[in-house]
Amino acid sequence: MPEILVLAEDPAVEIIRRAIANKHLWMEKLKSYKFEAFTRQVIYSDTTIAGISEAYTDGYWRRGDTLREVVKQKRQTLNIPAAGNLAAVRQLANFSEDIVRLFGYSFIGPTAKNALDNYDYKLLRTFTREGYDVYEISIHPKFKIKPLFYGKILIADYSYALVGVDVYPNESFNIPFVRDLELNYRQQFSLYDEDFWLPTDIRIKGAFKINFAGMSFPKFTFEQTSVVYDYKINVELPDTIFQKPRVSVDSSSNVYDSLYWKQNEYLPLTSTEQAAYDSLDSTRTFGVLFRPGGATVVLFGDTSGVFKILNYIDFRFNRVEGFFLGGKYENDSLTQTISLSAKLGYGFSDNLAKGNVSIRKFFWKSRKVGVGLNIYRKFENVPDGNFYDPFTISLSSLIGKNDYRDYFLSSGWSGEVLLNPVKKLNATLLFISEWHRSLNVNTDFSFVSLGNKFRDNPEIQDGKYRSISFYLRYGDEPIPFNLISQDEFRFNIEHSNPDLLNSDYKFTKIHFGLIYNLKTFLLNHLFPPTLKLGIFGGISSGHLPPQKSFTLDSRLSSFAPFGVLKTAGVKEYVGDKFISINLEHNFRSIPFLALGIPFLYKRNTELIIFASAARMWATQTDITNGWYYEAGLGIGKILDILRFDFSYRIPNNSRNGKIFFTVSTSSLF
Repeated sequence: MPEILVLAEDPAVEIIRRAIANKHLWMEKLKSYKFEAFTRQVIYSDTTIAGISEAYTDGYWRRGDTLREVVKQKRQTLNIPAAGNLAAVRQLANFSEDIVRLFGYSFIGPTAKNALDNYDYKLLRTFTREGYDVYEISIHPKFKIKPLFYGKILIADYSYALVGVDVYPNESFNIPFVRDLELNYRQQFSLYDEDFWLPTDIRIKGAFKINFAGMSFPKFTFEQTSVVYDYKINVELPDTIFQKPRVSVDSSSNVYDSLYWKQNEYLPLTSTEQAAYDSLDSTRTFGVLFRPGGATVVLFGDTSGVFKILNYIDFRFNRVEGFFLGGKYENDSLTQTISLSAKLGYGFSDNLAKGNVSIRKFFWKSRKVGVGLNIYRKFENVPDGNFYDPFTISLSSLIGKNDYRDYFLSSGWSGEVLLNPVKKLNATLLFISEWHRSLNVNTDFSFVSLGNKFRDNPEIQDGKYRSISFYLRYGDEPIPFNLISQDEFRFNIEHSNPDLLNSDYKFTKIHFGLIYNLKTFLLNHLFPPTLKLGIFGGISSGHLPPQKSFTLDSRLSSFAPFGVLKTAGVKEYVGDKFISINLEHNFRSIPFLALGIPFLYKRNTELIIFASAARMWATQTDITNGWYYEAGLGIGKILDILRFDFSYRIPNNSRNGKIFFTVSTSSLF
């Protein structure tokens, strides 16, 4: 007979089975508690203490609510303002729960219902503590992509309750721009009312470095120790407690009570900590102790003054104006209900001055309803999706003679009614009266592409333009360069009619856009993999003039953010009706974590797949000759902020297949 190898089960496995089976016997009895606690936070710069914060708090917890704390006494080193003292227990993590929530992650607990499917256990030793046997067990994750713990736990023999943990997160624990991340979480438990094992000693130690786009900060190390005592179990707690913030500060804490500190010294200062209290003064702020370095800081230094000046300068370059230079002034709070803005500048190639003045008056301080008036002679562009700001277009024009937009001159005025009834919802009703005039290309200047020429600036239909439009947007304010992806919906309808408005144009135009982000799997991660959907479309009736036509937004040279066609050319498709659908799935660094490539997953390098489909019509003609398709693969968080995409233009009857390489900025989160 062939030899059969039988592996004995480690005794720890049976202990864990009993811990899982028994924990609900006491956990279900726990309805509420309150406690007192002392917490000390010590911050280190490398190996030197940079600051100390301490506080005494009262804590309150009940099932179904989060922990609430009230600070009753606090002190800190002189380099930390009182408002910057954040010492408190804050999160009383219960490692007996199936899910342990720490730092934005949801970890599977070491005695969760499915713990045996996720951890390997080994009994290290048995020892006696306070008259009962305790099992010391090592835990080791079976998976890298799930948030799990390495380390040791303690299980009491007679009750199989969890009475101690000393753990650190597995490889799935990653935070963007944080390098060399270390985190250790320790808890010791005590028995209350003969049934309830609750944490009485909590120690958190962490260390990390922050690097972002060539800028680095000194190593930051922190230690937090909380001594929790005087538990009162299953007591009635008033609802008013849970209407407060998670951590609130009692006014009595503003007065240092030396007698209270002397009588309640649960954790005496070490000699090093006492020396830090004696030596750290208000000049040794965190800004001084953690001053950034790196190539970005060396090259650019302190640019805050430059950015302040740029707030008043209006500068751009394009093929029509050439260099445009002007000044601008914006005051959103001229009064609590009035905002004012003004611009004035000159184009050195078209020899035209442009400017505008805008004033808005709101009826209440809440600014939910207001009216506005705008008077201008301005440089206008044919509408697009606003994927590129004037600086990006100027840079592309100066380097590659690739000017993304088409332009015309608009002179006149507009009046508006502004509505902001609820958070995230904005609406504008607008009446426009202006004259439109075609403009020509007036320069061929660039820094690099000297032998090339700019493309023509198409003529528009000159005339008197009057319209009524309604614009609605729901969502958070957009972040430049899509650095933080936001959900949003926007809708715009515009109507111009000679009979009604004495306009030279007759059309109705509807335009909409939707961006939605959906977390797809591994939702227990701080930033789970995400599916991003973008749908943009427009339709019109009547005769849509060229200056109001739709365009399928495309890459600009080799720059292509989400929402544009990465394989189409600038203004390749223009018409009076269109639809564009964009999909991308960001797997974050999960594939590299699963493959065991630490160089990539420790830097939060992301893997993205994407695809787009679009179609454009002009006076019933199918401009795209059927659907336009593209798909590709992207790598994100290169040097923290860049994203590289490889896209394939899928062929149809009028297009050949081709691969394109484009760059964009990565979403930071």
